[in-house]
Amino acid sequence: MIKLVATDMDGTFLDSKKEFDPKFIDIFHELNKLHIKFVVASGQQYYRLYQRFIPMSEDICFIAENGTFVAMGSQKLFANEIRRDLVNQAIDIIEKTPRLFMIMCGTKAAYIEKKYQSYEYEVKKYYCMYEFVDSFDEVDDEIIKLAIYDPDYNIKELLADVLSQLPKELKTVTSGNEWMDITNKEANKGLSMTFLEEYLGVHPDEAMAFGDQMNDYELLKSVKYSYAMDNAVDEIKDIAYGIVPSNIEQGVLIKLEELIKNKGHIK
Repeated sequence: MIKLVATDMDGTFLDSKKEFDPKFIDIFHELNKLHIKFVVASGQQYYRLYQRFIPMSEDICFIAENGTFVAMGSQKLFANEIRRDLVNQAIDIIEKTPRLFMIMCGTKAAYIEKKYQSYEYEVKKYYCMYEFVDSFDEVDDEIIKLAIYDPDYNIKELLADVLSQLPKELKTVTSGNEWMDITNKEANKGLSMTFLEEYLGVHPDEAMAFGDQMNDYELLKSVKYSYAMDNAVDEIKDIAYGIVPSNIEQGVLIKLEELIKNKGHIK
């Protein structure tokens, strides 16, 4: 029987307007009745995710910032902090490409240099706790991620060059063709999902996950019942247990309704 269900957000759980179908609220309560824990696994900020699921948030687990921050409701469980010297090296590399806009993601807030205030509209899509600073040097927080935005939507063209210069302790992962995250090498959604499985006493055979992009790869590998969206990249479809309809067609909710109908069992 399934005891844990995790889903990515953009391109998976959310529709083209980056919203979830209101019928999820009823589905969520039915999952609770079956003692199935719901997990939101996203590259977005924890506080933003918590905010958008109120009043259900206290009963949801959150894997935020692409696996670098884990919480159960309002309880922080763990953060994967990057050493500050490595953060500074990564910033130096990114600043070589002037068109890129960078967000320093901490456990308390996200930080943006004041010279990029014109990008606040983009920041608001993913962050609700953020500050504009004169310099990243003044930030006093645990840094868990650097989020890089390319307004030209060509981030993947820069990936190889950035990777070749990054310290070996760090890695990059893309989300679509506009965002690239830099985190500790071992950080990913799958590692955090495994942490939650162990924390909750759930076996991977009792867990289900949904995703569409390469930052969902380890998440899907961490469970037996992994589902790729019909709109997923081929690499995700190749490792999936099954394929569900696209995010536009509400494929996640269709599968969850089927799970509820079968009382938590996969058939």
